[in-house]
Parts: sequence; C-alpha cells; structure tokens
Amino acid sequence: MILPNTLVVLVGTSTLGICCGLIGSLLLLRKRALLADALAHSTLPGIVLGFLIAGSQSYWALGTGALITTLVGAGLVSRLPVVSRIRPDSATASVLGIFFGAGIALLSLAQRSGPGAFSAGLDHFLLGQAAGMLQQESLILAGAATLMSLIVILLHKEFLTSCFDSAFGSSTGMRMNTIDFIVMILLSLTIVISLPAVGVVLTAALVVIPPATARFWTDRFTIMMAISALIGAASGISGTLLSSLRVDLPTGPVVILCSSVFFFLSMLLAPHRGLVGKRLRWRRRRRRREMLRILVHLFENLKEGNDFVAKERIIAGSMRARPEALRLCQSNGYVLQAGTHLQLTSEGIIRAQRSVEARKKWIRWLDDAAEIDRNLIDLDEEDIEKLLSSRPLLDQPSPDKKPS
Repeated sequence: MILPNTLVVLVGTSTLGICCGLIGSLLLLRKRALLADALAHSTLPGIVLGFLIAGSQSYWALGTGALITTLVGAGLVSRLPVVSRIRPDSATASVLGIFFGAGIALLSLAQRSGPGAFSAGLDHFLLGQAAGMLQQESLILAGAATLMSLIVILLHKEFLTSCFDSAFGSSTGMRMNTIDFIVMILLSLTIVISLPAVGVVLTAALVVIPPATARFWTDRFTIMMAISALIGAASGISGTLLSSLRVDLPTGPVVILCSSVFFFLSMLLAPHRGLVGKRLRWRRRRRRREMLRILVHLFENLKEGNDFVAKERIIAGSMRARPEALRLCQSNGYVLQAGTHLQLTSEGIIRAQRSVEARKKWIRWLDDAAEIDRNLIDLDEEDIEKLLSSRPLLDQPSPDKKPS
C-alpha cells in the first residue's frame, strides 16, 4: 500500500518528469543540452542569496533567488556570442563555471556568517530531497509542471519550426526570437521547480536523459516528445516507489538512476539505433554480401564455361567464404551441391546478374556524377537500386554490352 506521503511525492515527481521530458526534447534537438546543466548550476548563487536576504529556508525566497540568477545566466548565454567573439558552447561553459563558483563562495560565506547553511537545509537544494516535500510544495510543483507541459504541447508546431528550420519560420512571420525566449523561460522555470526534488546537481540529468532515451526509438518530433514525457514520468514514479522502500534512499538520485536504466536499456534494445539491433543488422549484411560474392564467383565461372566449381575452392581457396554464407545460398535456392561441387540454379543466375549489373551501374554513376573515391563505397545491389533508380537493374543493361 502506498503511504500518503509517498503519494504526494509521486504526484510531484511524475508531473515533473513529464515536464522535463518535453522541455528537454527541445534542447536536445537544438543541440543545446549543455544549457540545462549551465542554468541548473547558475541557480546556486540565487539560492544562497535568497537565504541570506530572507534569513530562513523559505521556499519562495530561495526559489525567487534561483529564478533570478537562472534568468541572468540564460541572458548571458544568449548575449555573449552576439556581443563578443565567444562561441555559444564556450559561453555556456563559462556561465556554468562562473555561476557555480560564485554559488560555492557564497555558500561558504553563509556558513561562516551565521547559523550553518547546511543545518538550515540548503543541502537539500544541492542534492534534492523529494521525500521531504510537503503537500503544498508537491501541489505547487505539479501545477507548475502541468502548466508548462500544456504550453509546450500548444506551441509544439512553433517549437518544431524553430528546431529544424528557423529561416522558414521567419519567412512565414513567426518571431523566432520570441520562441527562443519562451524556451529559455520554460527551461528556467523547470529547473527552479525541480530543485526541491532532485537538486542543483541532478536537475540537468532529469532534463537531458529522457529525450536522449527517446531519440533511440524514433525520428519523429511529436513521437519523440511523447516518449520522452513517458520516460520522464516512469522515471519519477519508479524512483519514488523504490526510494520509499528504504529510509536511507534519497528520492532524487534514485529517480535519475531509474532514468539511466531506461537509457541504457534503450541504447541496447532499440530496434534501429540500439547496439544489439545494429550488431544483428551488421551480421545479416555481412552474410548477404558474402553470399553475393559466392554467387558472382560462380557466375563468372559459368560465363567461362565452368558449370561446376569445387566447394573446397569456395571455402578454403582464395575466396575464404564462411560456411554460413554458403548455407545461406543453398537455403535461398541459389546454389545446388552435387557431391563436392557447386552449381548455380536459375534463380542464382538471376541474382548474380542483378548484383553484377548493380555494381557496374554504381561505378558508372561514381565516375560521371560523384567526386568521391569509389573504393570507399561498399554497397550491394539493393542499396544501389534505392539510391539510383526504382526500376529493376536488369532492365537497364550496361553500355559496354554489344547488341546482338
């Protein structure tokens, strides 16, 4: 049974995960994932200044201070490349280092000047303490996260245009600067409301990991955002439930660990970009290419009048073909074995002709239209057909053939 306090935290972390997944998708597609880390670290001086001014651990004081310094950091990241020759990535890294260093210095000053900042609870904003959130804080977090998620959903077309073709958006009358400003504001607010749950150090991970995980599964913008939101919510829910099993398990880090598990599983098991899928496709592709080598070799011998070729010549001779490639030829009905010799079937002859014609066509295209080294290109006839023509290659004989 879920305890009431756990349910309160569950509502906050799940809605926060959805919001971070949506906002993070925009940053990842803009190739600005480091911006989340920079703005998360820029909250630290604002938190300490809010504590020094208010003299207490007031959520509103600390949150307001964090929001102000986050907006200042966002403004510097945007303006430094414009007013100076600093590159955007250098500006982001500079803001991260300067603001976090200033925050550490202010934190040391706060500890020496009065009651310990750590005893006052500022350490909770560094590493997060989702398990200690009150019902009011959780409802505020859930409401703010839901509102920002709705804004992203309503403006997803504008965000899509700004991510992939801002020049087209400007030509249609969209104000790209305004859209970028909205993204900055949403990111700053997301980071500030994430502080009580996961803290300064881990907020960037909650923003970046879900969209990075979703990217393994799809190439479509809306589907990626939906998957990212689901992964963020699943990370929040699973992390909260796991941390509730033991008192000494902090909720924020466990949420990040759960999202990391989703990331590594996706990196391994995603059908198109996963490592396992890539390895399987590479093995299938290698077997198919070796099969085509065998067919072409048998076809060349057939043109020379040799209907049969010794199997030992294919396996242990100059070709060094793998036995599984030969078995693939036989299972597809391209090759027949007669004792210790191999012979092409009619289907094997057609497939070998197709491969030879595809190679000739590809070499002609490289000679005529492409300024690249054809020795670096290794495609089979199916890839060549997709690139050059949708018509069967056997209908397009090479020009070096003499008409009968």
